[in-house]
Amino acid sequence: MTSLNRKTGRDRYFAARERELEELLNHETGMVSERYAREIPCPSCGSEDYERLFVKRGFPIVRCHGCRLVYANPQVDERVVVDRYRAGGSNDLWVDVLTSERQLALDRAKFSDILDELEPYRGEGRLLDVGCSIGFFLHLAREQGWSGRGTEFGERALTYAHEQFGVEAVDRPIDELEGDYDVVTVLSVLEHVNQPRAFLRQIRRLLRANGATYLIVPNVESLACRVLHERAATFDGWNHLVYFSPSTLASLLDREGFDVVRLHTRVSSFDPVLEWLAYREPYTDADLGDDSLVAALSASREQIERLLDEHLLGYKLHCLARKREDVGDGAVTTSER
Repeated sequence: MTSLNRKTGRDRYFAARERELEELLNHETGMVSERYAREIPCPSCGSEDYERLFVKRGFPIVRCHGCRLVYANPQVDERVVVDRYRAGGSNDLWVDVLTSERQLALDRAKFSDILDELEPYRGEGRLLDVGCSIGFFLHLAREQGWSGRGTEFGERALTYAHEQFGVEAVDRPIDELEGDYDVVTVLSVLEHVNQPRAFLRQIRRLLRANGATYLIVPNVESLACRVLHERAATFDGWNHLVYFSPSTLASLLDREGFDVVRLHTRVSSFDPVLEWLAYREPYTDADLGDDSLVAALSASREQIERLLDEHLLGYKLHCLARKREDVGDGAVTTSER
């Protein structure tokens, strides 16, 4: 089993992120420090009634009893998150991951598929990529005739986007932007946002009539998360603040005036599940050749991965949604009518 983590440098990124998580803990309690985090109501429905699912490295992960959204609570303050994105540490190492040969190949295929899905919404080709990172998606979009710009807080990623891909991108929050875009993409960003409803409200404001948004978030109901629980790589408390399922993402979009056009999953994340089933730590590239269950499941990998996608059990959740035009700025939703 060849580890994607090792091929792309994710192993070094995860190690650095663990060290950064340690800095946010109260070492007397082992929990996230009150200096950096605060208790919050549900980011989707506002309920304060929740159950704790587990604690990972001092960060409680909870599930709302009202709408079933999973989120970190207490939650790290947004200023801490943004400051850590801007410079240094694991965020710089993530640029190494994104520029690795293997990751660029994976992203080229993924981004090409997304652009195909967005073609019916091209209009005049005005595209905003929020959290554009190294600018690779905007680079591919430009090759297909889109006129795109992006936002990015990470200094090293922003420099790479400017110098290597020549894309237009700025270090500014979206509430400071103006525009009338045909499409706004939010690729692996919404899970990092403290207030996802307010964030989507800004996305809606920036879209033209009947414009579209495309989102990628980790899928909390993926097979990997269901089996691995706190050992799933997506759970960490400060980097990922909100954990969406197909139903909670669709509900959040509905609340903010979007109609879901298509929702599907990608990336099986099957190998760490096999490692866990063989009593090994996931993401360790363990040799599982002598485990009969792993051998049987591996022989049916193609069929299993197809079933995961059919039942929305893949690790990454992809969603295409259209701006609803019968909603005012007060976000009257179908569920509230």
